Amino acid sequence: MATKLIIADDEPLVLVGLQSMLSWNELGIEIVAVARNGKQLEEAIAKEKPDLVITDIKMPIKNGLTVLKESSKTYGRIPLFILLTSYEEFSFVKEALTLQAVDYLVKLELTEQSLRTSVTKALGILEELKAERRHTFPLLERSAMQSFRDKFFVRLFNGLIDSRQSFETQKHELQISFDERWYAVCYVQIHSKQEEAEVNLYYSTVGMLKETLGRYLTTYITSLDLHHLAITFCLTDEQVQHYRTIIRQVLEKTLQVIYNYFSVQLACCVGHTVQDPYHLNESFLSARQLMACRSDERTILVAERRNNEGSSFNLDPFKARLTSAFEELDAARLAKVLEDIAMELEQQNIHSLQAVETASNILYMAITLLPDGQNLVQSAFPDEGGGYRQIYSFATTAQCSAYLRQLAAGLTEQLQSRRQDYRAKVVANIQQYIKEHVTRKLNLGEVALMFGFSQNYLSSLFSRYSGCSFVEYTTNAKIAAAKEMMANGDYKVYEIADKLGFESSFYFSKVFKKVEGVSPRQYLQHLERKRS
Repeated sequence: MATKLIIADDEPLVLVGLQSMLSWNELGIEIVAVARNGKQLEEAIAKEKPDLVITDIKMPIKNGLTVLKESSKTYGRIPLFILLTSYEEFSFVKEALTLQAVDYLVKLELTEQSLRTSVTKALGILEELKAERRHTFPLLERSAMQSFRDKFFVRLFNGLIDSRQSFETQKHELQISFDERWYAVCYVQIHSKQEEAEVNLYYSTVGMLKETLGRYLTTYITSLDLHHLAITFCLTDEQVQHYRTIIRQVLEKTLQVIYNYFSVQLACCVGHTVQDPYHLNESFLSARQLMACRSDERTILVAERRNNEGSSFNLDPFKARLTSAFEELDAARLAKVLEDIAMELEQQNIHSLQAVETASNILYMAITLLPDGQNLVQSAFPDEGGGYRQIYSFATTAQCSAYLRQLAAGLTEQLQSRRQDYRAKVVANIQQYIKEHVTRKLNLGEVALMFGFSQNYLSSLFSRYSGCSFVEYTTNAKIAAAKEMMANGDYKVYEIADKLGFESSFYFSKVFKKVEGVSPRQYLQHLERKRS
């Protein structure tokens, strides 16, 4: 893809000269626009989304430095700027450097070689910036905490958190702060021309969204699948007065930045606001309904009012069974509940838009709540039919029912063949979580909520695949950490007890002796003898 360049100068001869001074095509550069003043330049940048701008500083309406400053605020580091002026002035040079201009060239001294050198420098910086974005953000991919948060929000969006107490506990454990008074969910579709690199592009896009949106508003971003995500906007009383304008402006800036870096286009639909984050499913639903009605040319839509028309299919009677099937990786139970939902869609003669919405909600649950969910779902659908994403092209309820049956059949086959491996993997993940949080007071209930299981099921699963109970494993992990602290640091017994979350040094000593057969002081004396 060619590097896009805009040239701006109020002198016609300079404009012509710059366009012909270099063989731009040989450099892989396309001149996409020219401008005669600062206002035209700003409009051209907004329309063309260039990678590089060569502009005179002193121009009518707005000077080049002002355009550079406002462009940096709106779009970030790209487009890069090379600045031109009729004479060298220190104040201009200083401000240009402060604003990270690539170069500052005096027009009277401009030659083909000096221009080529500056442009080559800009191309190098551009490549470094884009490579940095490609390689930095994928590292964010899905940390353990982000994975837990995604599962929490997917459950929240679909009304699968069964009580206010569970909601509050999980929110606290996941360090999610709902401190604002108003909330709205934005449902996002991702369109990329680079399908072969879609995984890296997806996580790069998510990383850029977090970085850019974070400058303006408090948000949480939730991965749904490789082409969809959700943004939860947290708004103050003051912001909600003009939330439609604020969110639209923030999204416009963010979409332009992402397109500049990755050539990725996003379509965003924002649902109506809610005051209670426990009811974010209402905002998510209205955002999904808005997306279903969106025309291709409209990239941002914001719900104007709460829309209660055309109520959605009610999943409530199936939620307990769905949750149980997902958490226990029970293929037979999952197949049965999906068949019941498919039959209900057909019997109620549900509108096609609501049927698509129901099927895609279940799709997101499978992708997010099942171990290795993305690959499991992909394997359930042939690529030639559009894969699992074919759901977004369906026009009838019958197609959605058939889709759910095919999803059930594919997941049943995969889960039956891998069920034992997946259960062992879940337990291994929980063991790793215990080790990483060994300094906290861990209990079975909190960890079960974090991983989306019931306490009884997790207790049974953990004992079966660990060879010991959850309490025994946690205790052994804490004692192993205590022994490491004794061997590698100058800690007092009470300090170790406090750092590892024990109620008192007395209780720590009692547990330590039960596991190791000696008291902590005796163990420390043993270490001292070994050292001497």
